[in-house]
Order: sequence, then C-alpha cells, then structure tokens
Amino acid sequence: MPPTPHTPVSRRLARLAPVALLAAGLTAVTLTGPAPAVPTADSQRAAATVGAFGKGQPSGVVVRRGPSREVGMRFSPKVDGKVVGVRYYKPLAWKAATPRSATLWSAKGKVLARTSIKPVAGAGWQSVRFSSRAKLTTGKLYVVSVHTRTKGIHAATPDGFAKGHSTAQLRVPRGRNGWTSVSDKPTFPTSQARGDANYWVDVRFKPGTSTQDPTPTPTPTPTPGGWPGPDNTGVPAGTVLAPYTGPCTITSARTISGADVLSKCQDALVIQTTGVVIEKSLVPGVWSIYGDGDSSVTITDSDVRAGAVSTAGIWGYNIKASRVDVTGGQHSFQCNNNCEVTDSWLHDQHNPDGGSFHNNAFISNGGHTMVVRHNTLHCTSILNSTDGGCSGDLSLFGDFDPIDDVTIDNNLFKANNSSISYCLYGGASSSKPYQATNVRVTNNVFERGANRRCGVYGPVTSFDSNASGNVWTNNTWDAGGAVTPSRG
Repeated sequence: MPPTPHTPVSRRLARLAPVALLAAGLTAVTLTGPAPAVPTADSQRAAATVGAFGKGQPSGVVVRRGPSREVGMRFSPKVDGKVVGVRYYKPLAWKAATPRSATLWSAKGKVLARTSIKPVAGAGWQSVRFSSRAKLTTGKLYVVSVHTRTKGIHAATPDGFAKGHSTAQLRVPRGRNGWTSVSDKPTFPTSQARGDANYWVDVRFKPGTSTQDPTPTPTPTPTPGGWPGPDNTGVPAGTVLAPYTGPCTITSARTISGADVLSKCQDALVIQTTGVVIEKSLVPGVWSIYGDGDSSVTITDSDVRAGAVSTAGIWGYNIKASRVDVTGGQHSFQCNNNCEVTDSWLHDQHNPDGGSFHNNAFISNGGHTMVVRHNTLHCTSILNSTDGGCSGDLSLFGDFDPIDDVTIDNNLFKANNSSISYCLYGGASSSKPYQATNVRVTNNVFERGANRRCGVYGPVTSFDSNASGNVWTNNTWDAGGAVTPSRG
C-alpha cells in the first residue's frame, strides 16, 4: 500500500531505492529555474541576444557531480555577429552549483573571451556577460564552456546531441558535440561527453555588426498550449521597477503597479482589505488571510519571491493570480476558499538542509471554489536527510474542512521522481477527516520523468471517481496515453 501524504519522505523512498537513488554521481531531476527576480540592465541585454536552445525548460535534465571539470559544446554561426556572453542552465538552487567561469574558444582551443562567475542562488537559466565582445565568422566552429566548482555540479541530458540544433543564426552539429575535461582550472574541453550529453551551455549571440543593444520588447501573453515558464510569466521583460513606498500590511484598496515591493517588505505583503490589485511587480509572499475571508487580492504578471518562510508564497482567501512566477515558501500557493490561478509557474519551494517541510506547488487543506487552470506545477524539492521533500505538485487534503468545487484543468504536472510520492492527491484520502466532492480533473498532462511514473509511486492517488460531482477526463502522459486515477 502506498504511504499517507505525511509519511516521512525517506521512508517512502527507501522502498523504491533502485528507482529513487541512481548511480553515484548521477541524480535524476527535472528542474526548472526562476526567471530573474528583477529585469536588470544585463537581463534586458540578454533578451536582445539569441542562443541555440531558446529559454524554455531543457528536457531530460540530470544532475552530475564529481571532480571539477570544464563542460561545453561546439557550435557555428550561420551569420556574422558577436558573442556578448554565455547562458548556462543551473540545475540546483545551491550557490555551490554555480560554475566558476565561462569561456568562448576557437575550435583549436584559443581563448576568445572569458569571465568569472559569482556564486548565485536559484536554479534555471543564468546569463553572464563578457567584458568585451568576440567577433565570429560565418561557418567556423567555436566552443563555449563553463568550469564547475569543486563539487563538479552541472546539468546534463544524455544523448542530448542525438539530433542537431539549428536556428536562423546558429547551428549546433549533430553527434559528438558535448565536450568535457576534468581539471582544477579552466581548460579547453577535449573529451567527448559521456553518452554525447548536452551540458546546456549556450552563447549569447548578437547577429550583425551593430554595437548597440536594441530596446527589448515586452514578453507577450502566452498562447494556448505553451506551458508557463520563464519566458511568459512574471514581470514582463523591459519593465522598470520603481521603489515601493506603501505599507507592508495593506488595509485599504489600492493598485500596486511596476513596483519593487520585495526590497521593502521582505517577509510578506499582508492583505487586510478587499480590492487590492498587484501588477507587473516584484513582491514577497502575498497573504490574504484576514478575518477568515474578509480580504481579497488580484495579482498578475508578477514575480513572487517568498524566500525562506514556512508558509506559502501565495496564501489565503479570495485570490486571483495570473501569469505569476512563484518561488520560495513551503508551498507555492495555498488556498483556503475562492482561489483562481491561471497561466502561472509554481516551482522551487523552500526546504532547507535540516528542515522537514512537506512541499507542494499548490495545496488546500480544506476549502471550496478553486480553479487551477493552465499552469506549470512543479514541486522541486529533493529528499534531504531529515525527511524534507515534496508531497505533490497539487495536493487536496481534507484536514480542516471538506474539499469541494475544484477545477483542475489543462495543467502540466512536472515529474520529481526523487521526492514526490504522487504528482496529484485528489482529496479522497482515508486518513483525512473530510473527503472531496465536485473535483473536476480535465485535460492535464503528466510528465513521466526518469522512472516513467511522474512521482515515486505514480501520477495520481486519492481520487474517488464515484464521489459526488468528481470528474476525470482526458488526462494524459506527456508522451501520449491516458493517465488512470487511483483511489489509493
């Protein structure tokens, strides 16, 4: 029998050690990373350059560890232009996972540009800039690489170069294209990658000969079918944030637009009234918990950076959120009653070493009237030594009140085979005092991940198809095929 949601994570995983614990030095993850918290001048310049891979979530990412090494790839420009810097995919939030340096090389190993990299927290695509630009010639081969720190942490996708990559400006040849060398200092990578892996090191290439950075254009509203992520959630690119001068506890209706609230209100923005609107802003946690339902907030096109708190990034009653990028907090979004979250990216929850949080991207411990539609839901925490880890991407638990009237439609449930028991808990757990009714789960996609099950035990549990008003329709795996619910 599968465990209850609050069984210590380490005990759950012990039963599936061959699945959950891979060979030493290779840990399976499917991580996404946060967009930059504030659109800095350098991130705006990055938006004006092009790369070989785009800015979406890399597929099939694993985390490799070991001795310090250089990792990178070969590429050639299809047009003349200049390289202004490097992009690299950082698979873990630890600062120790930050590379030490980035280098652009000629095909014969001559250094054309190099920069050191300061340790940064957070996972996902990161950008660095060279102090001078390196001019490239159409059709010639070049190598771009980063040098890892002492733990040797870097991202890799095995067989990532089984197919070539090509854009209008850049070409990455097929096969024998991932390169590495073990070294204590930056060195030209000369060994072919194990399994022809893609290490997700990319260039920031500016076609043509202009030395001016064009004005970046705002991020468009996401189109149907495109999953929310770093390119279509959060503060739109090019937005200039002004210092926030208002209160951190809001007691009268107001609109906060284009503001850096996080610098002033580092713990949370507490809503104690109705009619509050937040748009295109950088905010800490947003809590609408006043008077058991006497507050409300609408938040759009914003970054929520909840940080190291043991509560949720967005939490409470009467909340409407759209195109938000939420990181930090024990949970990304915790709903009591009357919540709607759409077109948003919930990821990278807080679970420190030594902690034992049970994380979720979206959770309700009892409540009614919820809509969760077209989001990327990703509980990213990895099992730690003190039973800390994920419960699920989305969890409905009847702990304090019945769960009722919930729409879960057209979401991407991301895999986490190292921590999540199930990607979805449907509210029908026999260990809870209240059971769920009128839960409609439709048109969702479940990522299989490394163990092909989304979670450690499977994609979904605690969903009672016979309960009043419950519906399960057209929920599929990312590679095709129906996902079948389980009562558990």
